[in-house]
Amino acid sequence: MTEESKPQRYASWTAGKLPLPELAEMKRRGEKIVMVTAYDAPSGRLADVAGVDLILVGDSSGMVVHGRESTVPVTLDEIVFMTQWVSRGAKRPIVIADMPFGSYEESDEQAIRNAVRLVKEGGADAVKLERGGTSVARARAIVGAGIPVMGHVGLTPQTATVLGGFKAQGRTAERARQLVEDALALEAAGCFSIVLEAVPPAVAQAATRALTVPTIGIGAGKDTDGQVLVWHDMLGFYEGRAPRFVKRYAELGDAIVEALEQYAEEVRSGAFPEDRHTYGMPEEEQAAFEAPPQ
Repeated sequence: MTEESKPQRYASWTAGKLPLPELAEMKRRGEKIVMVTAYDAPSGRLADVAGVDLILVGDSSGMVVHGRESTVPVTLDEIVFMTQWVSRGAKRPIVIADMPFGSYEESDEQAIRNAVRLVKEGGADAVKLERGGTSVARARAIVGAGIPVMGHVGLTPQTATVLGGFKAQGRTAERARQLVEDALALEAAGCFSIVLEAVPPAVAQAATRALTVPTIGIGAGKDTDGQVLVWHDMLGFYEGRAPRFVKRYAELGDAIVEALEQYAEEVRSGAFPEDRHTYGMPEEEQAAFEAPPQ
């Protein structure tokens, strides 16, 4: 994106953090919201430079970074650390930290305590939790403590086993209505935005129209107020099976392997390092260093 082609709002926000209320204004104006995941400072900085609006420090890290089979084992400490890294790299985007499984289910007090950690220690601007039901009360409690909350309904990876696996949700009329009701309940609890994951476009459209807060879709069609993709999925360096809703915008995994193969070949052949990759010393000092001892 050239300087001339950047949206005016991006040019005006580069001096500071994107204001949270601006998201509702973007929904009102019909401007799409761009969200990606990130897990370290370089990724946060690159997303910032690209003009991304929201960065999620997701528990998806468990699968795409930590090599686990699911998001469930991810700990609060791990999210705190990664949020610290991302918030150091990303200055303009709103940084949202996932509340991992087990960090908010027990009680409102537990939810508030751990959300405070993500903001105070991690540097997050907001937190995200999954599901409706009891999560509505948790969201209300966290918002009441002064911390912005993003909701998440549809396919909720932390409870994928209960949902029958990583499958699309809201595919019956009853489940679709329940999904929209959960989203409305989260909005009523004070959530500033709702993620809709792996739901039919008609359901996502209905939820988006029913809500006054923005919806962020992932596998939910084009009628949501914004979209989110996982960093490693969209950039092509996650070996696992990517969901059908992923579009790969680059194949960085291939590029990284090619670079490493070339590096290994040059090291083994002696082609690297060259003289330009080394440091010199004054000739007289080198002569003195190499002179035999007296």
